[in-house]
Amino acid sequence: MTSFAPDYEPPAQMPTIYSVGRGLKWGGILLGAAAGLAALGAGIWFEGLIKSLVLRQDWVGWLALGLLGLGTFAALMIGLREIWALFRLKRLGRLRQDAESAQRQGDKAQAIRVSTELMDLYRARADLAWGRSRLGEHERGVMDARETLILAERELITPLDTDARAILAASAKRVSVLTVVSPAALLDMAIVAAQNLRMLRRIATVYGARPGALGLFRLARMVVTHIVLTGGLSLGDDLLQPLLGHRLVAKISARLGEGLFNGALTARIGLAAIDVCRPLPFIEAKQPRLRDVLADIAFQGKGKD
Repeated sequence: MTSFAPDYEPPAQMPTIYSVGRGLKWGGILLGAAAGLAALGAGIWFEGLIKSLVLRQDWVGWLALGLLGLGTFAALMIGLREIWALFRLKRLGRLRQDAESAQRQGDKAQAIRVSTELMDLYRARADLAWGRSRLGEHERGVMDARETLILAERELITPLDTDARAILAASAKRVSVLTVVSPAALLDMAIVAAQNLRMLRRIATVYGARPGALGLFRLARMVVTHIVLTGGLSLGDDLLQPLLGHRLVAKISARLGEGLFNGALTARIGLAAIDVCRPLPFIEAKQPRLRDVLADIAFQGKGKD
């Protein structure tokens, strides 16, 4: 019996699909040209204004020259402050990486360097003077790297954790209340954004970063990246369980439910900010969870009632 093989054999490799390019993006070119012309016109107008004022030989010219110098000096100081704030934020991250490396490898010398840098970082903090003195007294008697880092965490970082958690709880509660009384959804978004940025700045300041405008933008980006890498803003167990107790209240008042939800999201962002800004990993101290923060908020509310 004769068997016939098919005349057609499939190709060993799938053909490449030809993608048609879109060509030049004329809309982007138009917007770019318009923005360039607007910036050029503003620059020419400003140059003409400065020239006309500075070239005057009366008090108006001298006043304009003085204001120009003052503005230039202020811009220079703002730039230097932003650079210093970025450096301090980067320093916190580097200290945490060094501490994690020292703990992982059991390197006591590196752990001591981290402890020394922490004391130098918080040297001007009067609220940590007692912790610095205790750390300096007991550091030499510590036997290994982990104990050195635990001592530094206990004496210097744990008090800062308490302050950061208080800021987080107050911000989350404030967002919840303001969302409830806000008359419009657009205003809700503005309130949540402003309060979250304020919270990020205050938490970073507690740990020694003191971010400016650029530093705050960088910190916000780091916090968002951290949230995405650690599971995002999804409604997990930590977020659902505290809200389930308010289900009946949320059914009665939709605005109250939105307020509780926005407060929980603010608390989640604050926890990520603590994890990003904290110069040491959580070694002996317990890392706060969202349910703990919401319990703090509820406790504050009962305390005020």
